[in-house]
Amino acid sequence: MKVKCPSCSKIINVPDEKIPARGVFNFNCPNCKNPVSASIDEKAISEIALPDLGDLPETTPTPQPLDETQDIPVPPRVGGDIPALPDFEDAMENELDILQEGKFRALVADNENLDRVSPVLKKMDYVITSVKSHDEAIQKLTFNKYDIIALSETFAGCDPAENAIHKYLEPLTMDIRRKMFIVMTGKKFKTMDNMQAFNKSANLVLNESDFGNFELILKKSIKDSELFYHIFNTMLIETGKEIAR
Repeated sequence: MKVKCPSCSKIINVPDEKIPARGVFNFNCPNCKNPVSASIDEKAISEIALPDLGDLPETTPTPQPLDETQDIPVPPRVGGDIPALPDFEDAMENELDILQEGKFRALVADNENLDRVSPVLKKMDYVITSVKSHDEAIQKLTFNKYDIIALSETFAGCDPAENAIHKYLEPLTMDIRRKMFIVMTGKKFKTMDNMQAFNKSANLVLNESDFGNFELILKKSIKDSELFYHIFNTMLIETGKEIAR
């Protein structure tokens, strides 16, 4: 079932197994996080007019016998095996996870420091999705909204200059980007250096040697970011361009 978000106009494809048999069901828009309400009207469905098929014959035509002597040409096969379509259901996050487990969602692309990042984010009520490859991360980012993205500059052994996830995030428009908090980790960063963070299009840079204070550093940086955007976000809400979270 396809439902249009009344806030951001995004078309959301709701899996059939999550739709009740009748009545109203609610969920949060994966794009803008605002509530969406949809209803199942069985009467309306039953009253949908069937297409006009025109004049149908009164009797069923008799099928002609098959001529077994006739050679039916088989078209040659073109190309190789048909490639499998990507499993978009695997890329889509379950919005019910946020309602059941926490308030926000985090994507972690840092295999080496996952054990140090995850406990802090869980303590701060984030539902965590960890990825193991650049392709998986970009697929997740394409179909979902994350409040925090923790990214190693050498994720999956890549060169920092060729980090595909960073290249995906860098050109995002401000209306999308300002709703994300991006943490970049690395061995050469100076923790909480604003110029390095600005150069990397991140909210926070963290040297891996400072993971012992990760929770304190992250909380302070998030608070600073919220204060920085407070007036701007307030104006958007007051002018009706956004809904308060």
